[in-house]
Amino acid sequence: MAQGIHNLKGALRQLGGLEAVKGQLDSVLSAIRGYDAKTDSELEATLRAYVEHGGSIAETADALFLHRNSVLYRIQRIEELSGITLRDRHTRQVLLVAFTIIESHLPATNVTQEASNENQRQKPASRNGHRS
Repeated sequence: MAQGIHNLKGALRQLGGLEAVKGQLDSVLSAIRGYDAKTDSELEATLRAYVEHGGSIAETADALFLHRNSVLYRIQRIEELSGITLRDRHTRQVLLVAFTIIESHLPATNVTQEASNENQRQKPASRNGHRS
């Protein structure tokens, strides 16, 4: 899987398009996604939170509402399944860029719908129980 990270770095360098980045990211994450599908373990979500929080176990645990030991276990499992060394800052940065590229190319309707849902959750109910 370390080869997968190397290939992902190459795709990011060349920026051969969204499909190249997505394909390499899918390759790197395939074992993690397979494990998640079998066990509902949410390792991919943990990985994403971990790289988004700069490799901070404490911040990742807070973001996911988990005990830090649970995050440590999940990070260890991710490393075992994927062969990725997440202690390496550069590796985390490459993954963060790849996640960001993929996310930035989501259809606008999904982004708009997510924003709308977030706004509905944030609006307080009026006295009669209806949202304004």
